[in-house]
Amino acid sequence: MKRIPLLFGILLVLSGCWDRYELEERANLLGLAIDVATEEDMEKEPSVTHKNGEFPDREEDDYIKLTAQISLPGKIKLGPEGGGGEGSKKNAWVLETVGHTIKDAMANLQQQLAEKLYLGHVQIIVISEEIAEKGVTEINDFLRRNPEVRRTSWMVINGGDAKEVLEAAPPVESVPSLYLSNTLDNAVRQGKLPREYLGKFWIDLADIGIDPMIPSIKVEDKDRILVDGMNYFKGDRMVGKFSPIEIGVYMSVMGENQGGYSYAVKLPEEEGIYMIKATERDSKIMTELKNGEPRASIDITIDSIIEEETKTENLNQNTVRKIEQEAEEKAKKLGDEFVKNLQEDGSDVFGLGARIRAKHKNYWNEEIKTNDKWTETYKEMDIKVTYNINIKRTGMEWK
Repeated sequence: MKRIPLLFGILLVLSGCWDRYELEERANLLGLAIDVATEEDMEKEPSVTHKNGEFPDREEDDYIKLTAQISLPGKIKLGPEGGGGEGSKKNAWVLETVGHTIKDAMANLQQQLAEKLYLGHVQIIVISEEIAEKGVTEINDFLRRNPEVRRTSWMVINGGDAKEVLEAAPPVESVPSLYLSNTLDNAVRQGKLPREYLGKFWIDLADIGIDPMIPSIKVEDKDRILVDGMNYFKGDRMVGKFSPIEIGVYMSVMGENQGGYSYAVKLPEEEGIYMIKATERDSKIMTELKNGEPRASIDITIDSIIEEETKTENLNQNTVRKIEQEAEEKAKKLGDEFVKNLQEDGSDVFGLGARIRAKHKNYWNEEIKTNDKWTETYKEMDIKVTYNINIKRTGMEWK
């Protein structure tokens, strides 16, 4: 008799599928796009979480227009269908709704669907520059509270409407969200993009002495998605953007391998141009206090190869050394300008503040204490960047 209640208790523990949802019973979101909604857009808002006019007062530019890309069960294939990208329209369903907040908009979206919304397969979250410049605190609050959202998803910024990214029709992939996610993942593997996933963005946003950044994209001719650089933040607000070649500068400063960017070098006494590609990067970031003020020196070593010569003379050891020197001067000029722009905008994407806080704890606790104070100090901080570029291979034309 004593064993019978125990057996019934075990049966209750084993019933693990009581709340299951089959794939066909879920609306699997692959991508989300977030834009600012206009008053005209808000006229279409359904009364789901509140009656019309009863939502607490908010500014007009806080209205949200949410676009969701939902996969159609059994339609997504392993390869492209061809036909100029028409497959993306047949394999996914793009829905649009509005709301006063992200959760309000999601509730309005759910009202349009028979299946339960599921965010576990979201690959990409696109926000417009207008949203990013106002701040992403509300967006992050909703996403971080939802346990279904993967920290390895990407958050990106589109210069125009975020919606147009999900409406693009790339001919080499069945769904735009999957194509863009694969594009960013491959850029990381090729050394063209840092690993700034959604989870990494949240970590940098919460940490003291470091500012986050996320990729910038642009839709070309409605069927191509270009990685257009990186957007950097001060706190939760986007304050600037740097170009793809400056992504290479950032990754060199941080010592992130493998190298992936090429750059053109021209010797003063020659007409031709040498295309140099970075293959490996290494850096040493050192911080110190001098006369009570923080300083930083960044020593960067880059191994490179010559990929192409155009209208050049015979390549020899002396010429290679001249190319290395010219490349170092060009890299230093680009690096100094890059660091200067970041300091002017007060965005410490290198995490120098976190290094100062870790290495010089007393100074931080007595003089800095807050992120706002660090921003003021960072803008005036002496940061020196030096480059050492070594050409390891020159190709078959060596003489």
